[in-house]
Amino acid sequence: MQLPLRVFVGALVVPALLAAVGLVAHPAPGVPAGHLLLAVRSSEIVLAGTAASPRERQEVVDAVRALTTYRITDVITPDAGERLPVSPAVAAALLGAVLDRDVTDFTGVVRAGHLIASARVVDPEHAGSLSDALRSAAPGLRVDEDFMTTG
Repeated sequence: MQLPLRVFVGALVVPALLAAVGLVAHPAPGVPAGHLLLAVRSSEIVLAGTAASPRERQEVVDAVRALTTYRITDVITPDAGERLPVSPAVAAALLGAVLDRDVTDFTGVVRAGHLIASARVVDPEHAGSLSDALRSAAPGLRVDEDFMTTG
């Protein structure tokens, strides 16, 4: 799939499908959790989703920016009526797990205590390492993965 199509699917279609099948976020007092898309493409990180405020949005961008010199494309919607489904530290830990393993093609969607991750990795060993790292980075999330090996 080409990059624009992958970003479209990851940012818009996946959350819409999750909503259509009735998965709901665990509500926080007054503000329900929304969704967060984390994508790595070569030397770019794309962040999309919902944040309760511009401050919450900026905190996740700053946490990710502290990890890497990759270009960051931020399309998180602040004041969306939904908060981020994970803390900025957890979002950064998830991306750190990906970047530490030199994965340059990754998409993860966090929603309702669930991470759906897809990636291209060089071999099954790297897939296992990435799987373990994602689970360690966010022990409270259920992780479903679809990793494709290229080697």
